[in-house]
Amino acid sequence: MKKNAKHMANYIRKRFLTGLFVLLPIGLTLWILTRLFTFTDSILGQWIYAAIGFKIPGLGLLLTALIVLAVGVIGGNVVIKQIAKGIEVLFSNLPLIKAIYVPLKDIVKNFSNDQSTNFKKVVYVTYPKEGSHSIGFITKENIQIGDEVMTTVFVPTTPNPTSGFLIYVKPDQYEELDMPIDEALKTIISLGYIAPDVIRKK
Repeated sequence: MKKNAKHMANYIRKRFLTGLFVLLPIGLTLWILTRLFTFTDSILGQWIYAAIGFKIPGLGLLLTALIVLAVGVIGGNVVIKQIAKGIEVLFSNLPLIKAIYVPLKDIVKNFSNDQSTNFKKVVYVTYPKEGSHSIGFITKENIQIGDEVMTTVFVPTTPNPTSGFLIYVKPDQYEELDMPIDEALKTIISLGYIAPDVIRKK
């Protein structure tokens, strides 16, 4: 009797974990998409609600997308470019705003520039202590600190890669990995569960 009860308990536990591993990524994906939808929809949704008196789910998101598309379409206009440039100069010189705007602009520029190597290299770095290693992303190379040439590497936390640690390391303290950025992010977000079985160094 006890053996049967133990067997049943193990069976239920295994099936529960199986169900959990199936539903967890689906649930997290839906949760992230829902939060993203709600946030984006609310950008203009609250103004639409104030104007017409009732909510239309998704309308704020649609209008936001159309505005972004319109800006992209007319962005080639010379007058628009000059206005945008003037706003950039203004934002780059306002004390509080420039502390937020300039770093964000540089990050977006690096990600969108195919010629840039920043944020394009995945590395295997010795961190947080000797004998242990982490996956990181090179953000800038060839930085002179005193008499040493260093590299800045961003080591993201898991499962949230938007936070992490910025470290300065010598070139011999990391190795480049033959791994795409999106695959490295999947590895970090999944706590290593989706990591490839073989990770090759360049």
